Amino acid sequence: MPNIAQLLTTKSSPEYQRVFELCRDISGELHELDGVFIVGGIVRDLILDRQPGDIDLSVVGNAGRFAEVLADRLRQDPPTESQFLTFKINTSDELAGVRSIDIVTARSEQYDEPAALPDIAASSIEDDLKRRDFTVNSMAVSLSPNDWGNLVDPANGFGDIMRKRIKILHDGSFVDDPTRIFRAVRYATRLGFSIEPRTSELIASSLSSIDQLSGIRVRNEFELMLAEPTRVEQMRVSEEIGLLGAISPGLRVGSRALQTLESMSEAGNLSTELSELLAIVTFGLSEDEASQVVLRFDGPVNWGESITGNALLAKTVALLDDPDLRPSEIAEILHQIPLASINAHIAAGPPLPRRDRLVEYGEKLRFVVPEINGDDLIAIGIPEGPVIGQLIDVVKRAKLDGKVGSKQQELDLARSRLPDFLTS
Repeated sequence: MPNIAQLLTTKSSPEYQRVFELCRDISGELHELDGVFIVGGIVRDLILDRQPGDIDLSVVGNAGRFAEVLADRLRQDPPTESQFLTFKINTSDELAGVRSIDIVTARSEQYDEPAALPDIAASSIEDDLKRRDFTVNSMAVSLSPNDWGNLVDPANGFGDIMRKRIKILHDGSFVDDPTRIFRAVRYATRLGFSIEPRTSELIASSLSSIDQLSGIRVRNEFELMLAEPTRVEQMRVSEEIGLLGAISPGLRVGSRALQTLESMSEAGNLSTELSELLAIVTFGLSEDEASQVVLRFDGPVNWGESITGNALLAKTVALLDDPDLRPSEIAEILHQIPLASINAHIAAGPPLPRRDRLVEYGEKLRFVVPEINGDDLIAIGIPEGPVIGQLIDVVKRAKLDGKVGSKQQELDLARSRLPDFLTS
């Protein structure tokens, strides 16, 4: 068993080292513990000389007691506990760069049916590593004083790091948990690794298992992909391997959308706002396709507005090419379209006159509002009721078209139009 203790001190910050050393001390003090290990991505990142993320610990023994003592030594709030024998310490600014510490009871897992949450039982560190997703994430480093720095690597993850490949642990892994397909793409693009051939075959044969995932689980994984700096490559790979189509038959990333994502990313002006990213990724979907995709993701009411907004805009956007179109007519066409969908069409749509109209709306027209309000109209004798809103809309159109330029002119226009509404 190789020892990589040097990485714990030379490849990690003082804050990380402090946590590691406290783990060593506590492990030596608490008799109810049989081992404390850093596990998963942090081990991989230390070996790759990458900035490690949050600290994940696996404890053989009483993980709850260990978590309480560690939080106390770090002067943090008591850990929170989940139903899966896990504990989380949310750290304060005192531990710069360490947002949280996740502590799990070393355990085994058994899936009673595909895509279901597993049944768990406390077990050894070797069993705990075998339940993980990929070999490069299935390593542990001991923080116990008697074998400090020893690497536990039952699946030869170290070798796969050297080969720069993502390899699944066993043939049924993607069926047990189809979200691992998303993670395979995410890790491969993030690390610049290839997906090992057998793993690629298993992904292809397991894509149908995506159907068994709930909308929220699929949505969470998709949002994680869009949050990554390698989001463009992830979308490209996901399209190539059929992952997007497995989510929903209507979900695809066309060549124009990919090209737009890539060019905006390279220029440094690609928004990280979810609605903006969704609008570009799904640019070009038909109304039916957009509806299917939003239904599959099963998000909050406003989650997919920019996806369906793309399709709504596509139905009317050609009207914007009319050279005689007035600003008020532009605003009327676009006022119900989400801004993210408008921005996506500006970025990915054809360079026709409509683009200038979309830009004009986004930068200017949507901000135009009358100076008058309902109280002003009531003050000049206009009766309360629906007519107030109707007159303000008339004034707004006139202001968009440059027909009124002051508050008094707005009031005069409203007063002059009042008889039309009272007699209609």
